[in-house]
Amino acid sequence: MEKTLPKDVEIAALLPAYTQEGDVTRILLTNGTELVYRRTMRSTLAKLARRRCKDVALLRRWASRYTHRTLNNPIAASADLVLVPVKTRRPRIEGDGTMAHINVVAISGDTFRQHDGIPRKQHPTVISLTGGKALPVLWSEKTTLAHIREARHICAELVREEEEAVLRRIRKEHP
Repeated sequence: MEKTLPKDVEIAALLPAYTQEGDVTRILLTNGTELVYRRTMRSTLAKLARRRCKDVALLRRWASRYTHRTLNNPIAASADLVLVPVKTRRPRIEGDGTMAHINVVAISGDTFRQHDGIPRKQHPTVISLTGGKALPVLWSEKTTLAHIREARHICAELVREEEEAVLRRIRKEHP
């Protein structure tokens, strides 16, 4: 069990999970390892945002400018951590979290290949992550791809803003 969260760039995905201790968050890392964080998905997302002095609700509202949706918007904590929500499980009881959050930076090129042992009817889409993990998703490939595309657009916007800030600093140092 992990007490501290890994760096943004190390996170591949956050998954809600049931354990004997209750609802926890499984954290898949880009190196292929997995951690169990003894907090719910909501608490984990809030902590990730807070460590950058941000608020999850405000990040989702900001992302809605790009997605034109009110639900399931990406959470752009940093250019290294843009989390796209995808449905990965069915709730056992009302109020259970069903959405995993995938770091769009950690999605591998062969995103939707079918993996052995994952029934296509139960999980229409499988997302490949860096580190070799595969994440079954309950949404259709079309819906999943649309959400990933929007998150990639947001990530590109964040990278562009960071690059502009660096260039402004360089210009000030060397007039």
